[in-house]
Amino acid sequence: MSRTDLKATAAIAAADAAIDRASPQRHTLAPGRTRANTLAQVLRLLDPPPGELAIALALGLAEVALAQLDAFPGNLFWDFDLMAATVLAEARSGAQGDRQADQTDQTDQAAIAQSRLRQIAELQHLYGRETAIHFTYVHDFGYGYDWAKWIARDPPDRRDHGPYSATFLAYMNDRGHELLALIAADDHKYPTLAGEQPRNPFPFPREPASELLLHRELARRGEIPVEAWRIDAAPLWNRGYAAIRAERARALGLRLPPRAPSACPTADGPPL
Repeated sequence: MSRTDLKATAAIAAADAAIDRASPQRHTLAPGRTRANTLAQVLRLLDPPPGELAIALALGLAEVALAQLDAFPGNLFWDFDLMAATVLAEARSGAQGDRQADQTDQTDQAAIAQSRLRQIAELQHLYGRETAIHFTYVHDFGYGYDWAKWIARDPPDRRDHGPYSATFLAYMNDRGHELLALIAADDHKYPTLAGEQPRNPFPFPREPASELLLHRELARRGEIPVEAWRIDAAPLWNRGYAAIRAERARALGLRLPPRAPSACPTADGPPL
């Protein structure tokens, strides 16, 4: 094993250990399972051929996981399976084109995987506790609510772009900076919040017990747009997932108390 291979293996082990320290239960939304797959398990499931691409995938996944842990320390669900599978597949097809894969293609593929995963890691820092956006969880990105809403606003131009595509990630970056500008101007939908208060622009509570109950029920019913716990998942955008989630929360009795601190909650959630 080369020094670079050892570095990638060590990075994955360190990221897995950090998640387990911070979130010992390592929740998943996979029906029938109690724990999310570790990053090491995800990579074993994918089993990429040894080389630059496999190393870039491992290092990039570790970077995403640590960024997520840093930006969303209270995050509950830790499913990275589909993200890794999608980045691997898109890196291979995007670099290879019409040519037979060779060492040059491996270098190109590795660069694509590295760039894509770095985009995802940077989004964690943009939307988490380090900025005025300060959402509590990354769940809306990881399980496709942001993506489904984005496509629904312009299906002809957007429906061919997946939840980890460069196009969607670029949009999320731009939108994050737009939100920061709105917050700085004390926008009525995105006001400036006091102190370390997290932001909840939804019509239902998002403390851990409610978040676990609601999203496990949605997963059980097949009402999650991106089944991130499956390497073979087929994301769907066109079922009105935001409205389904709000209705499911009401059915479960999950309501915000009167005058709860919230940034103008609406059934659709934040206007991403």
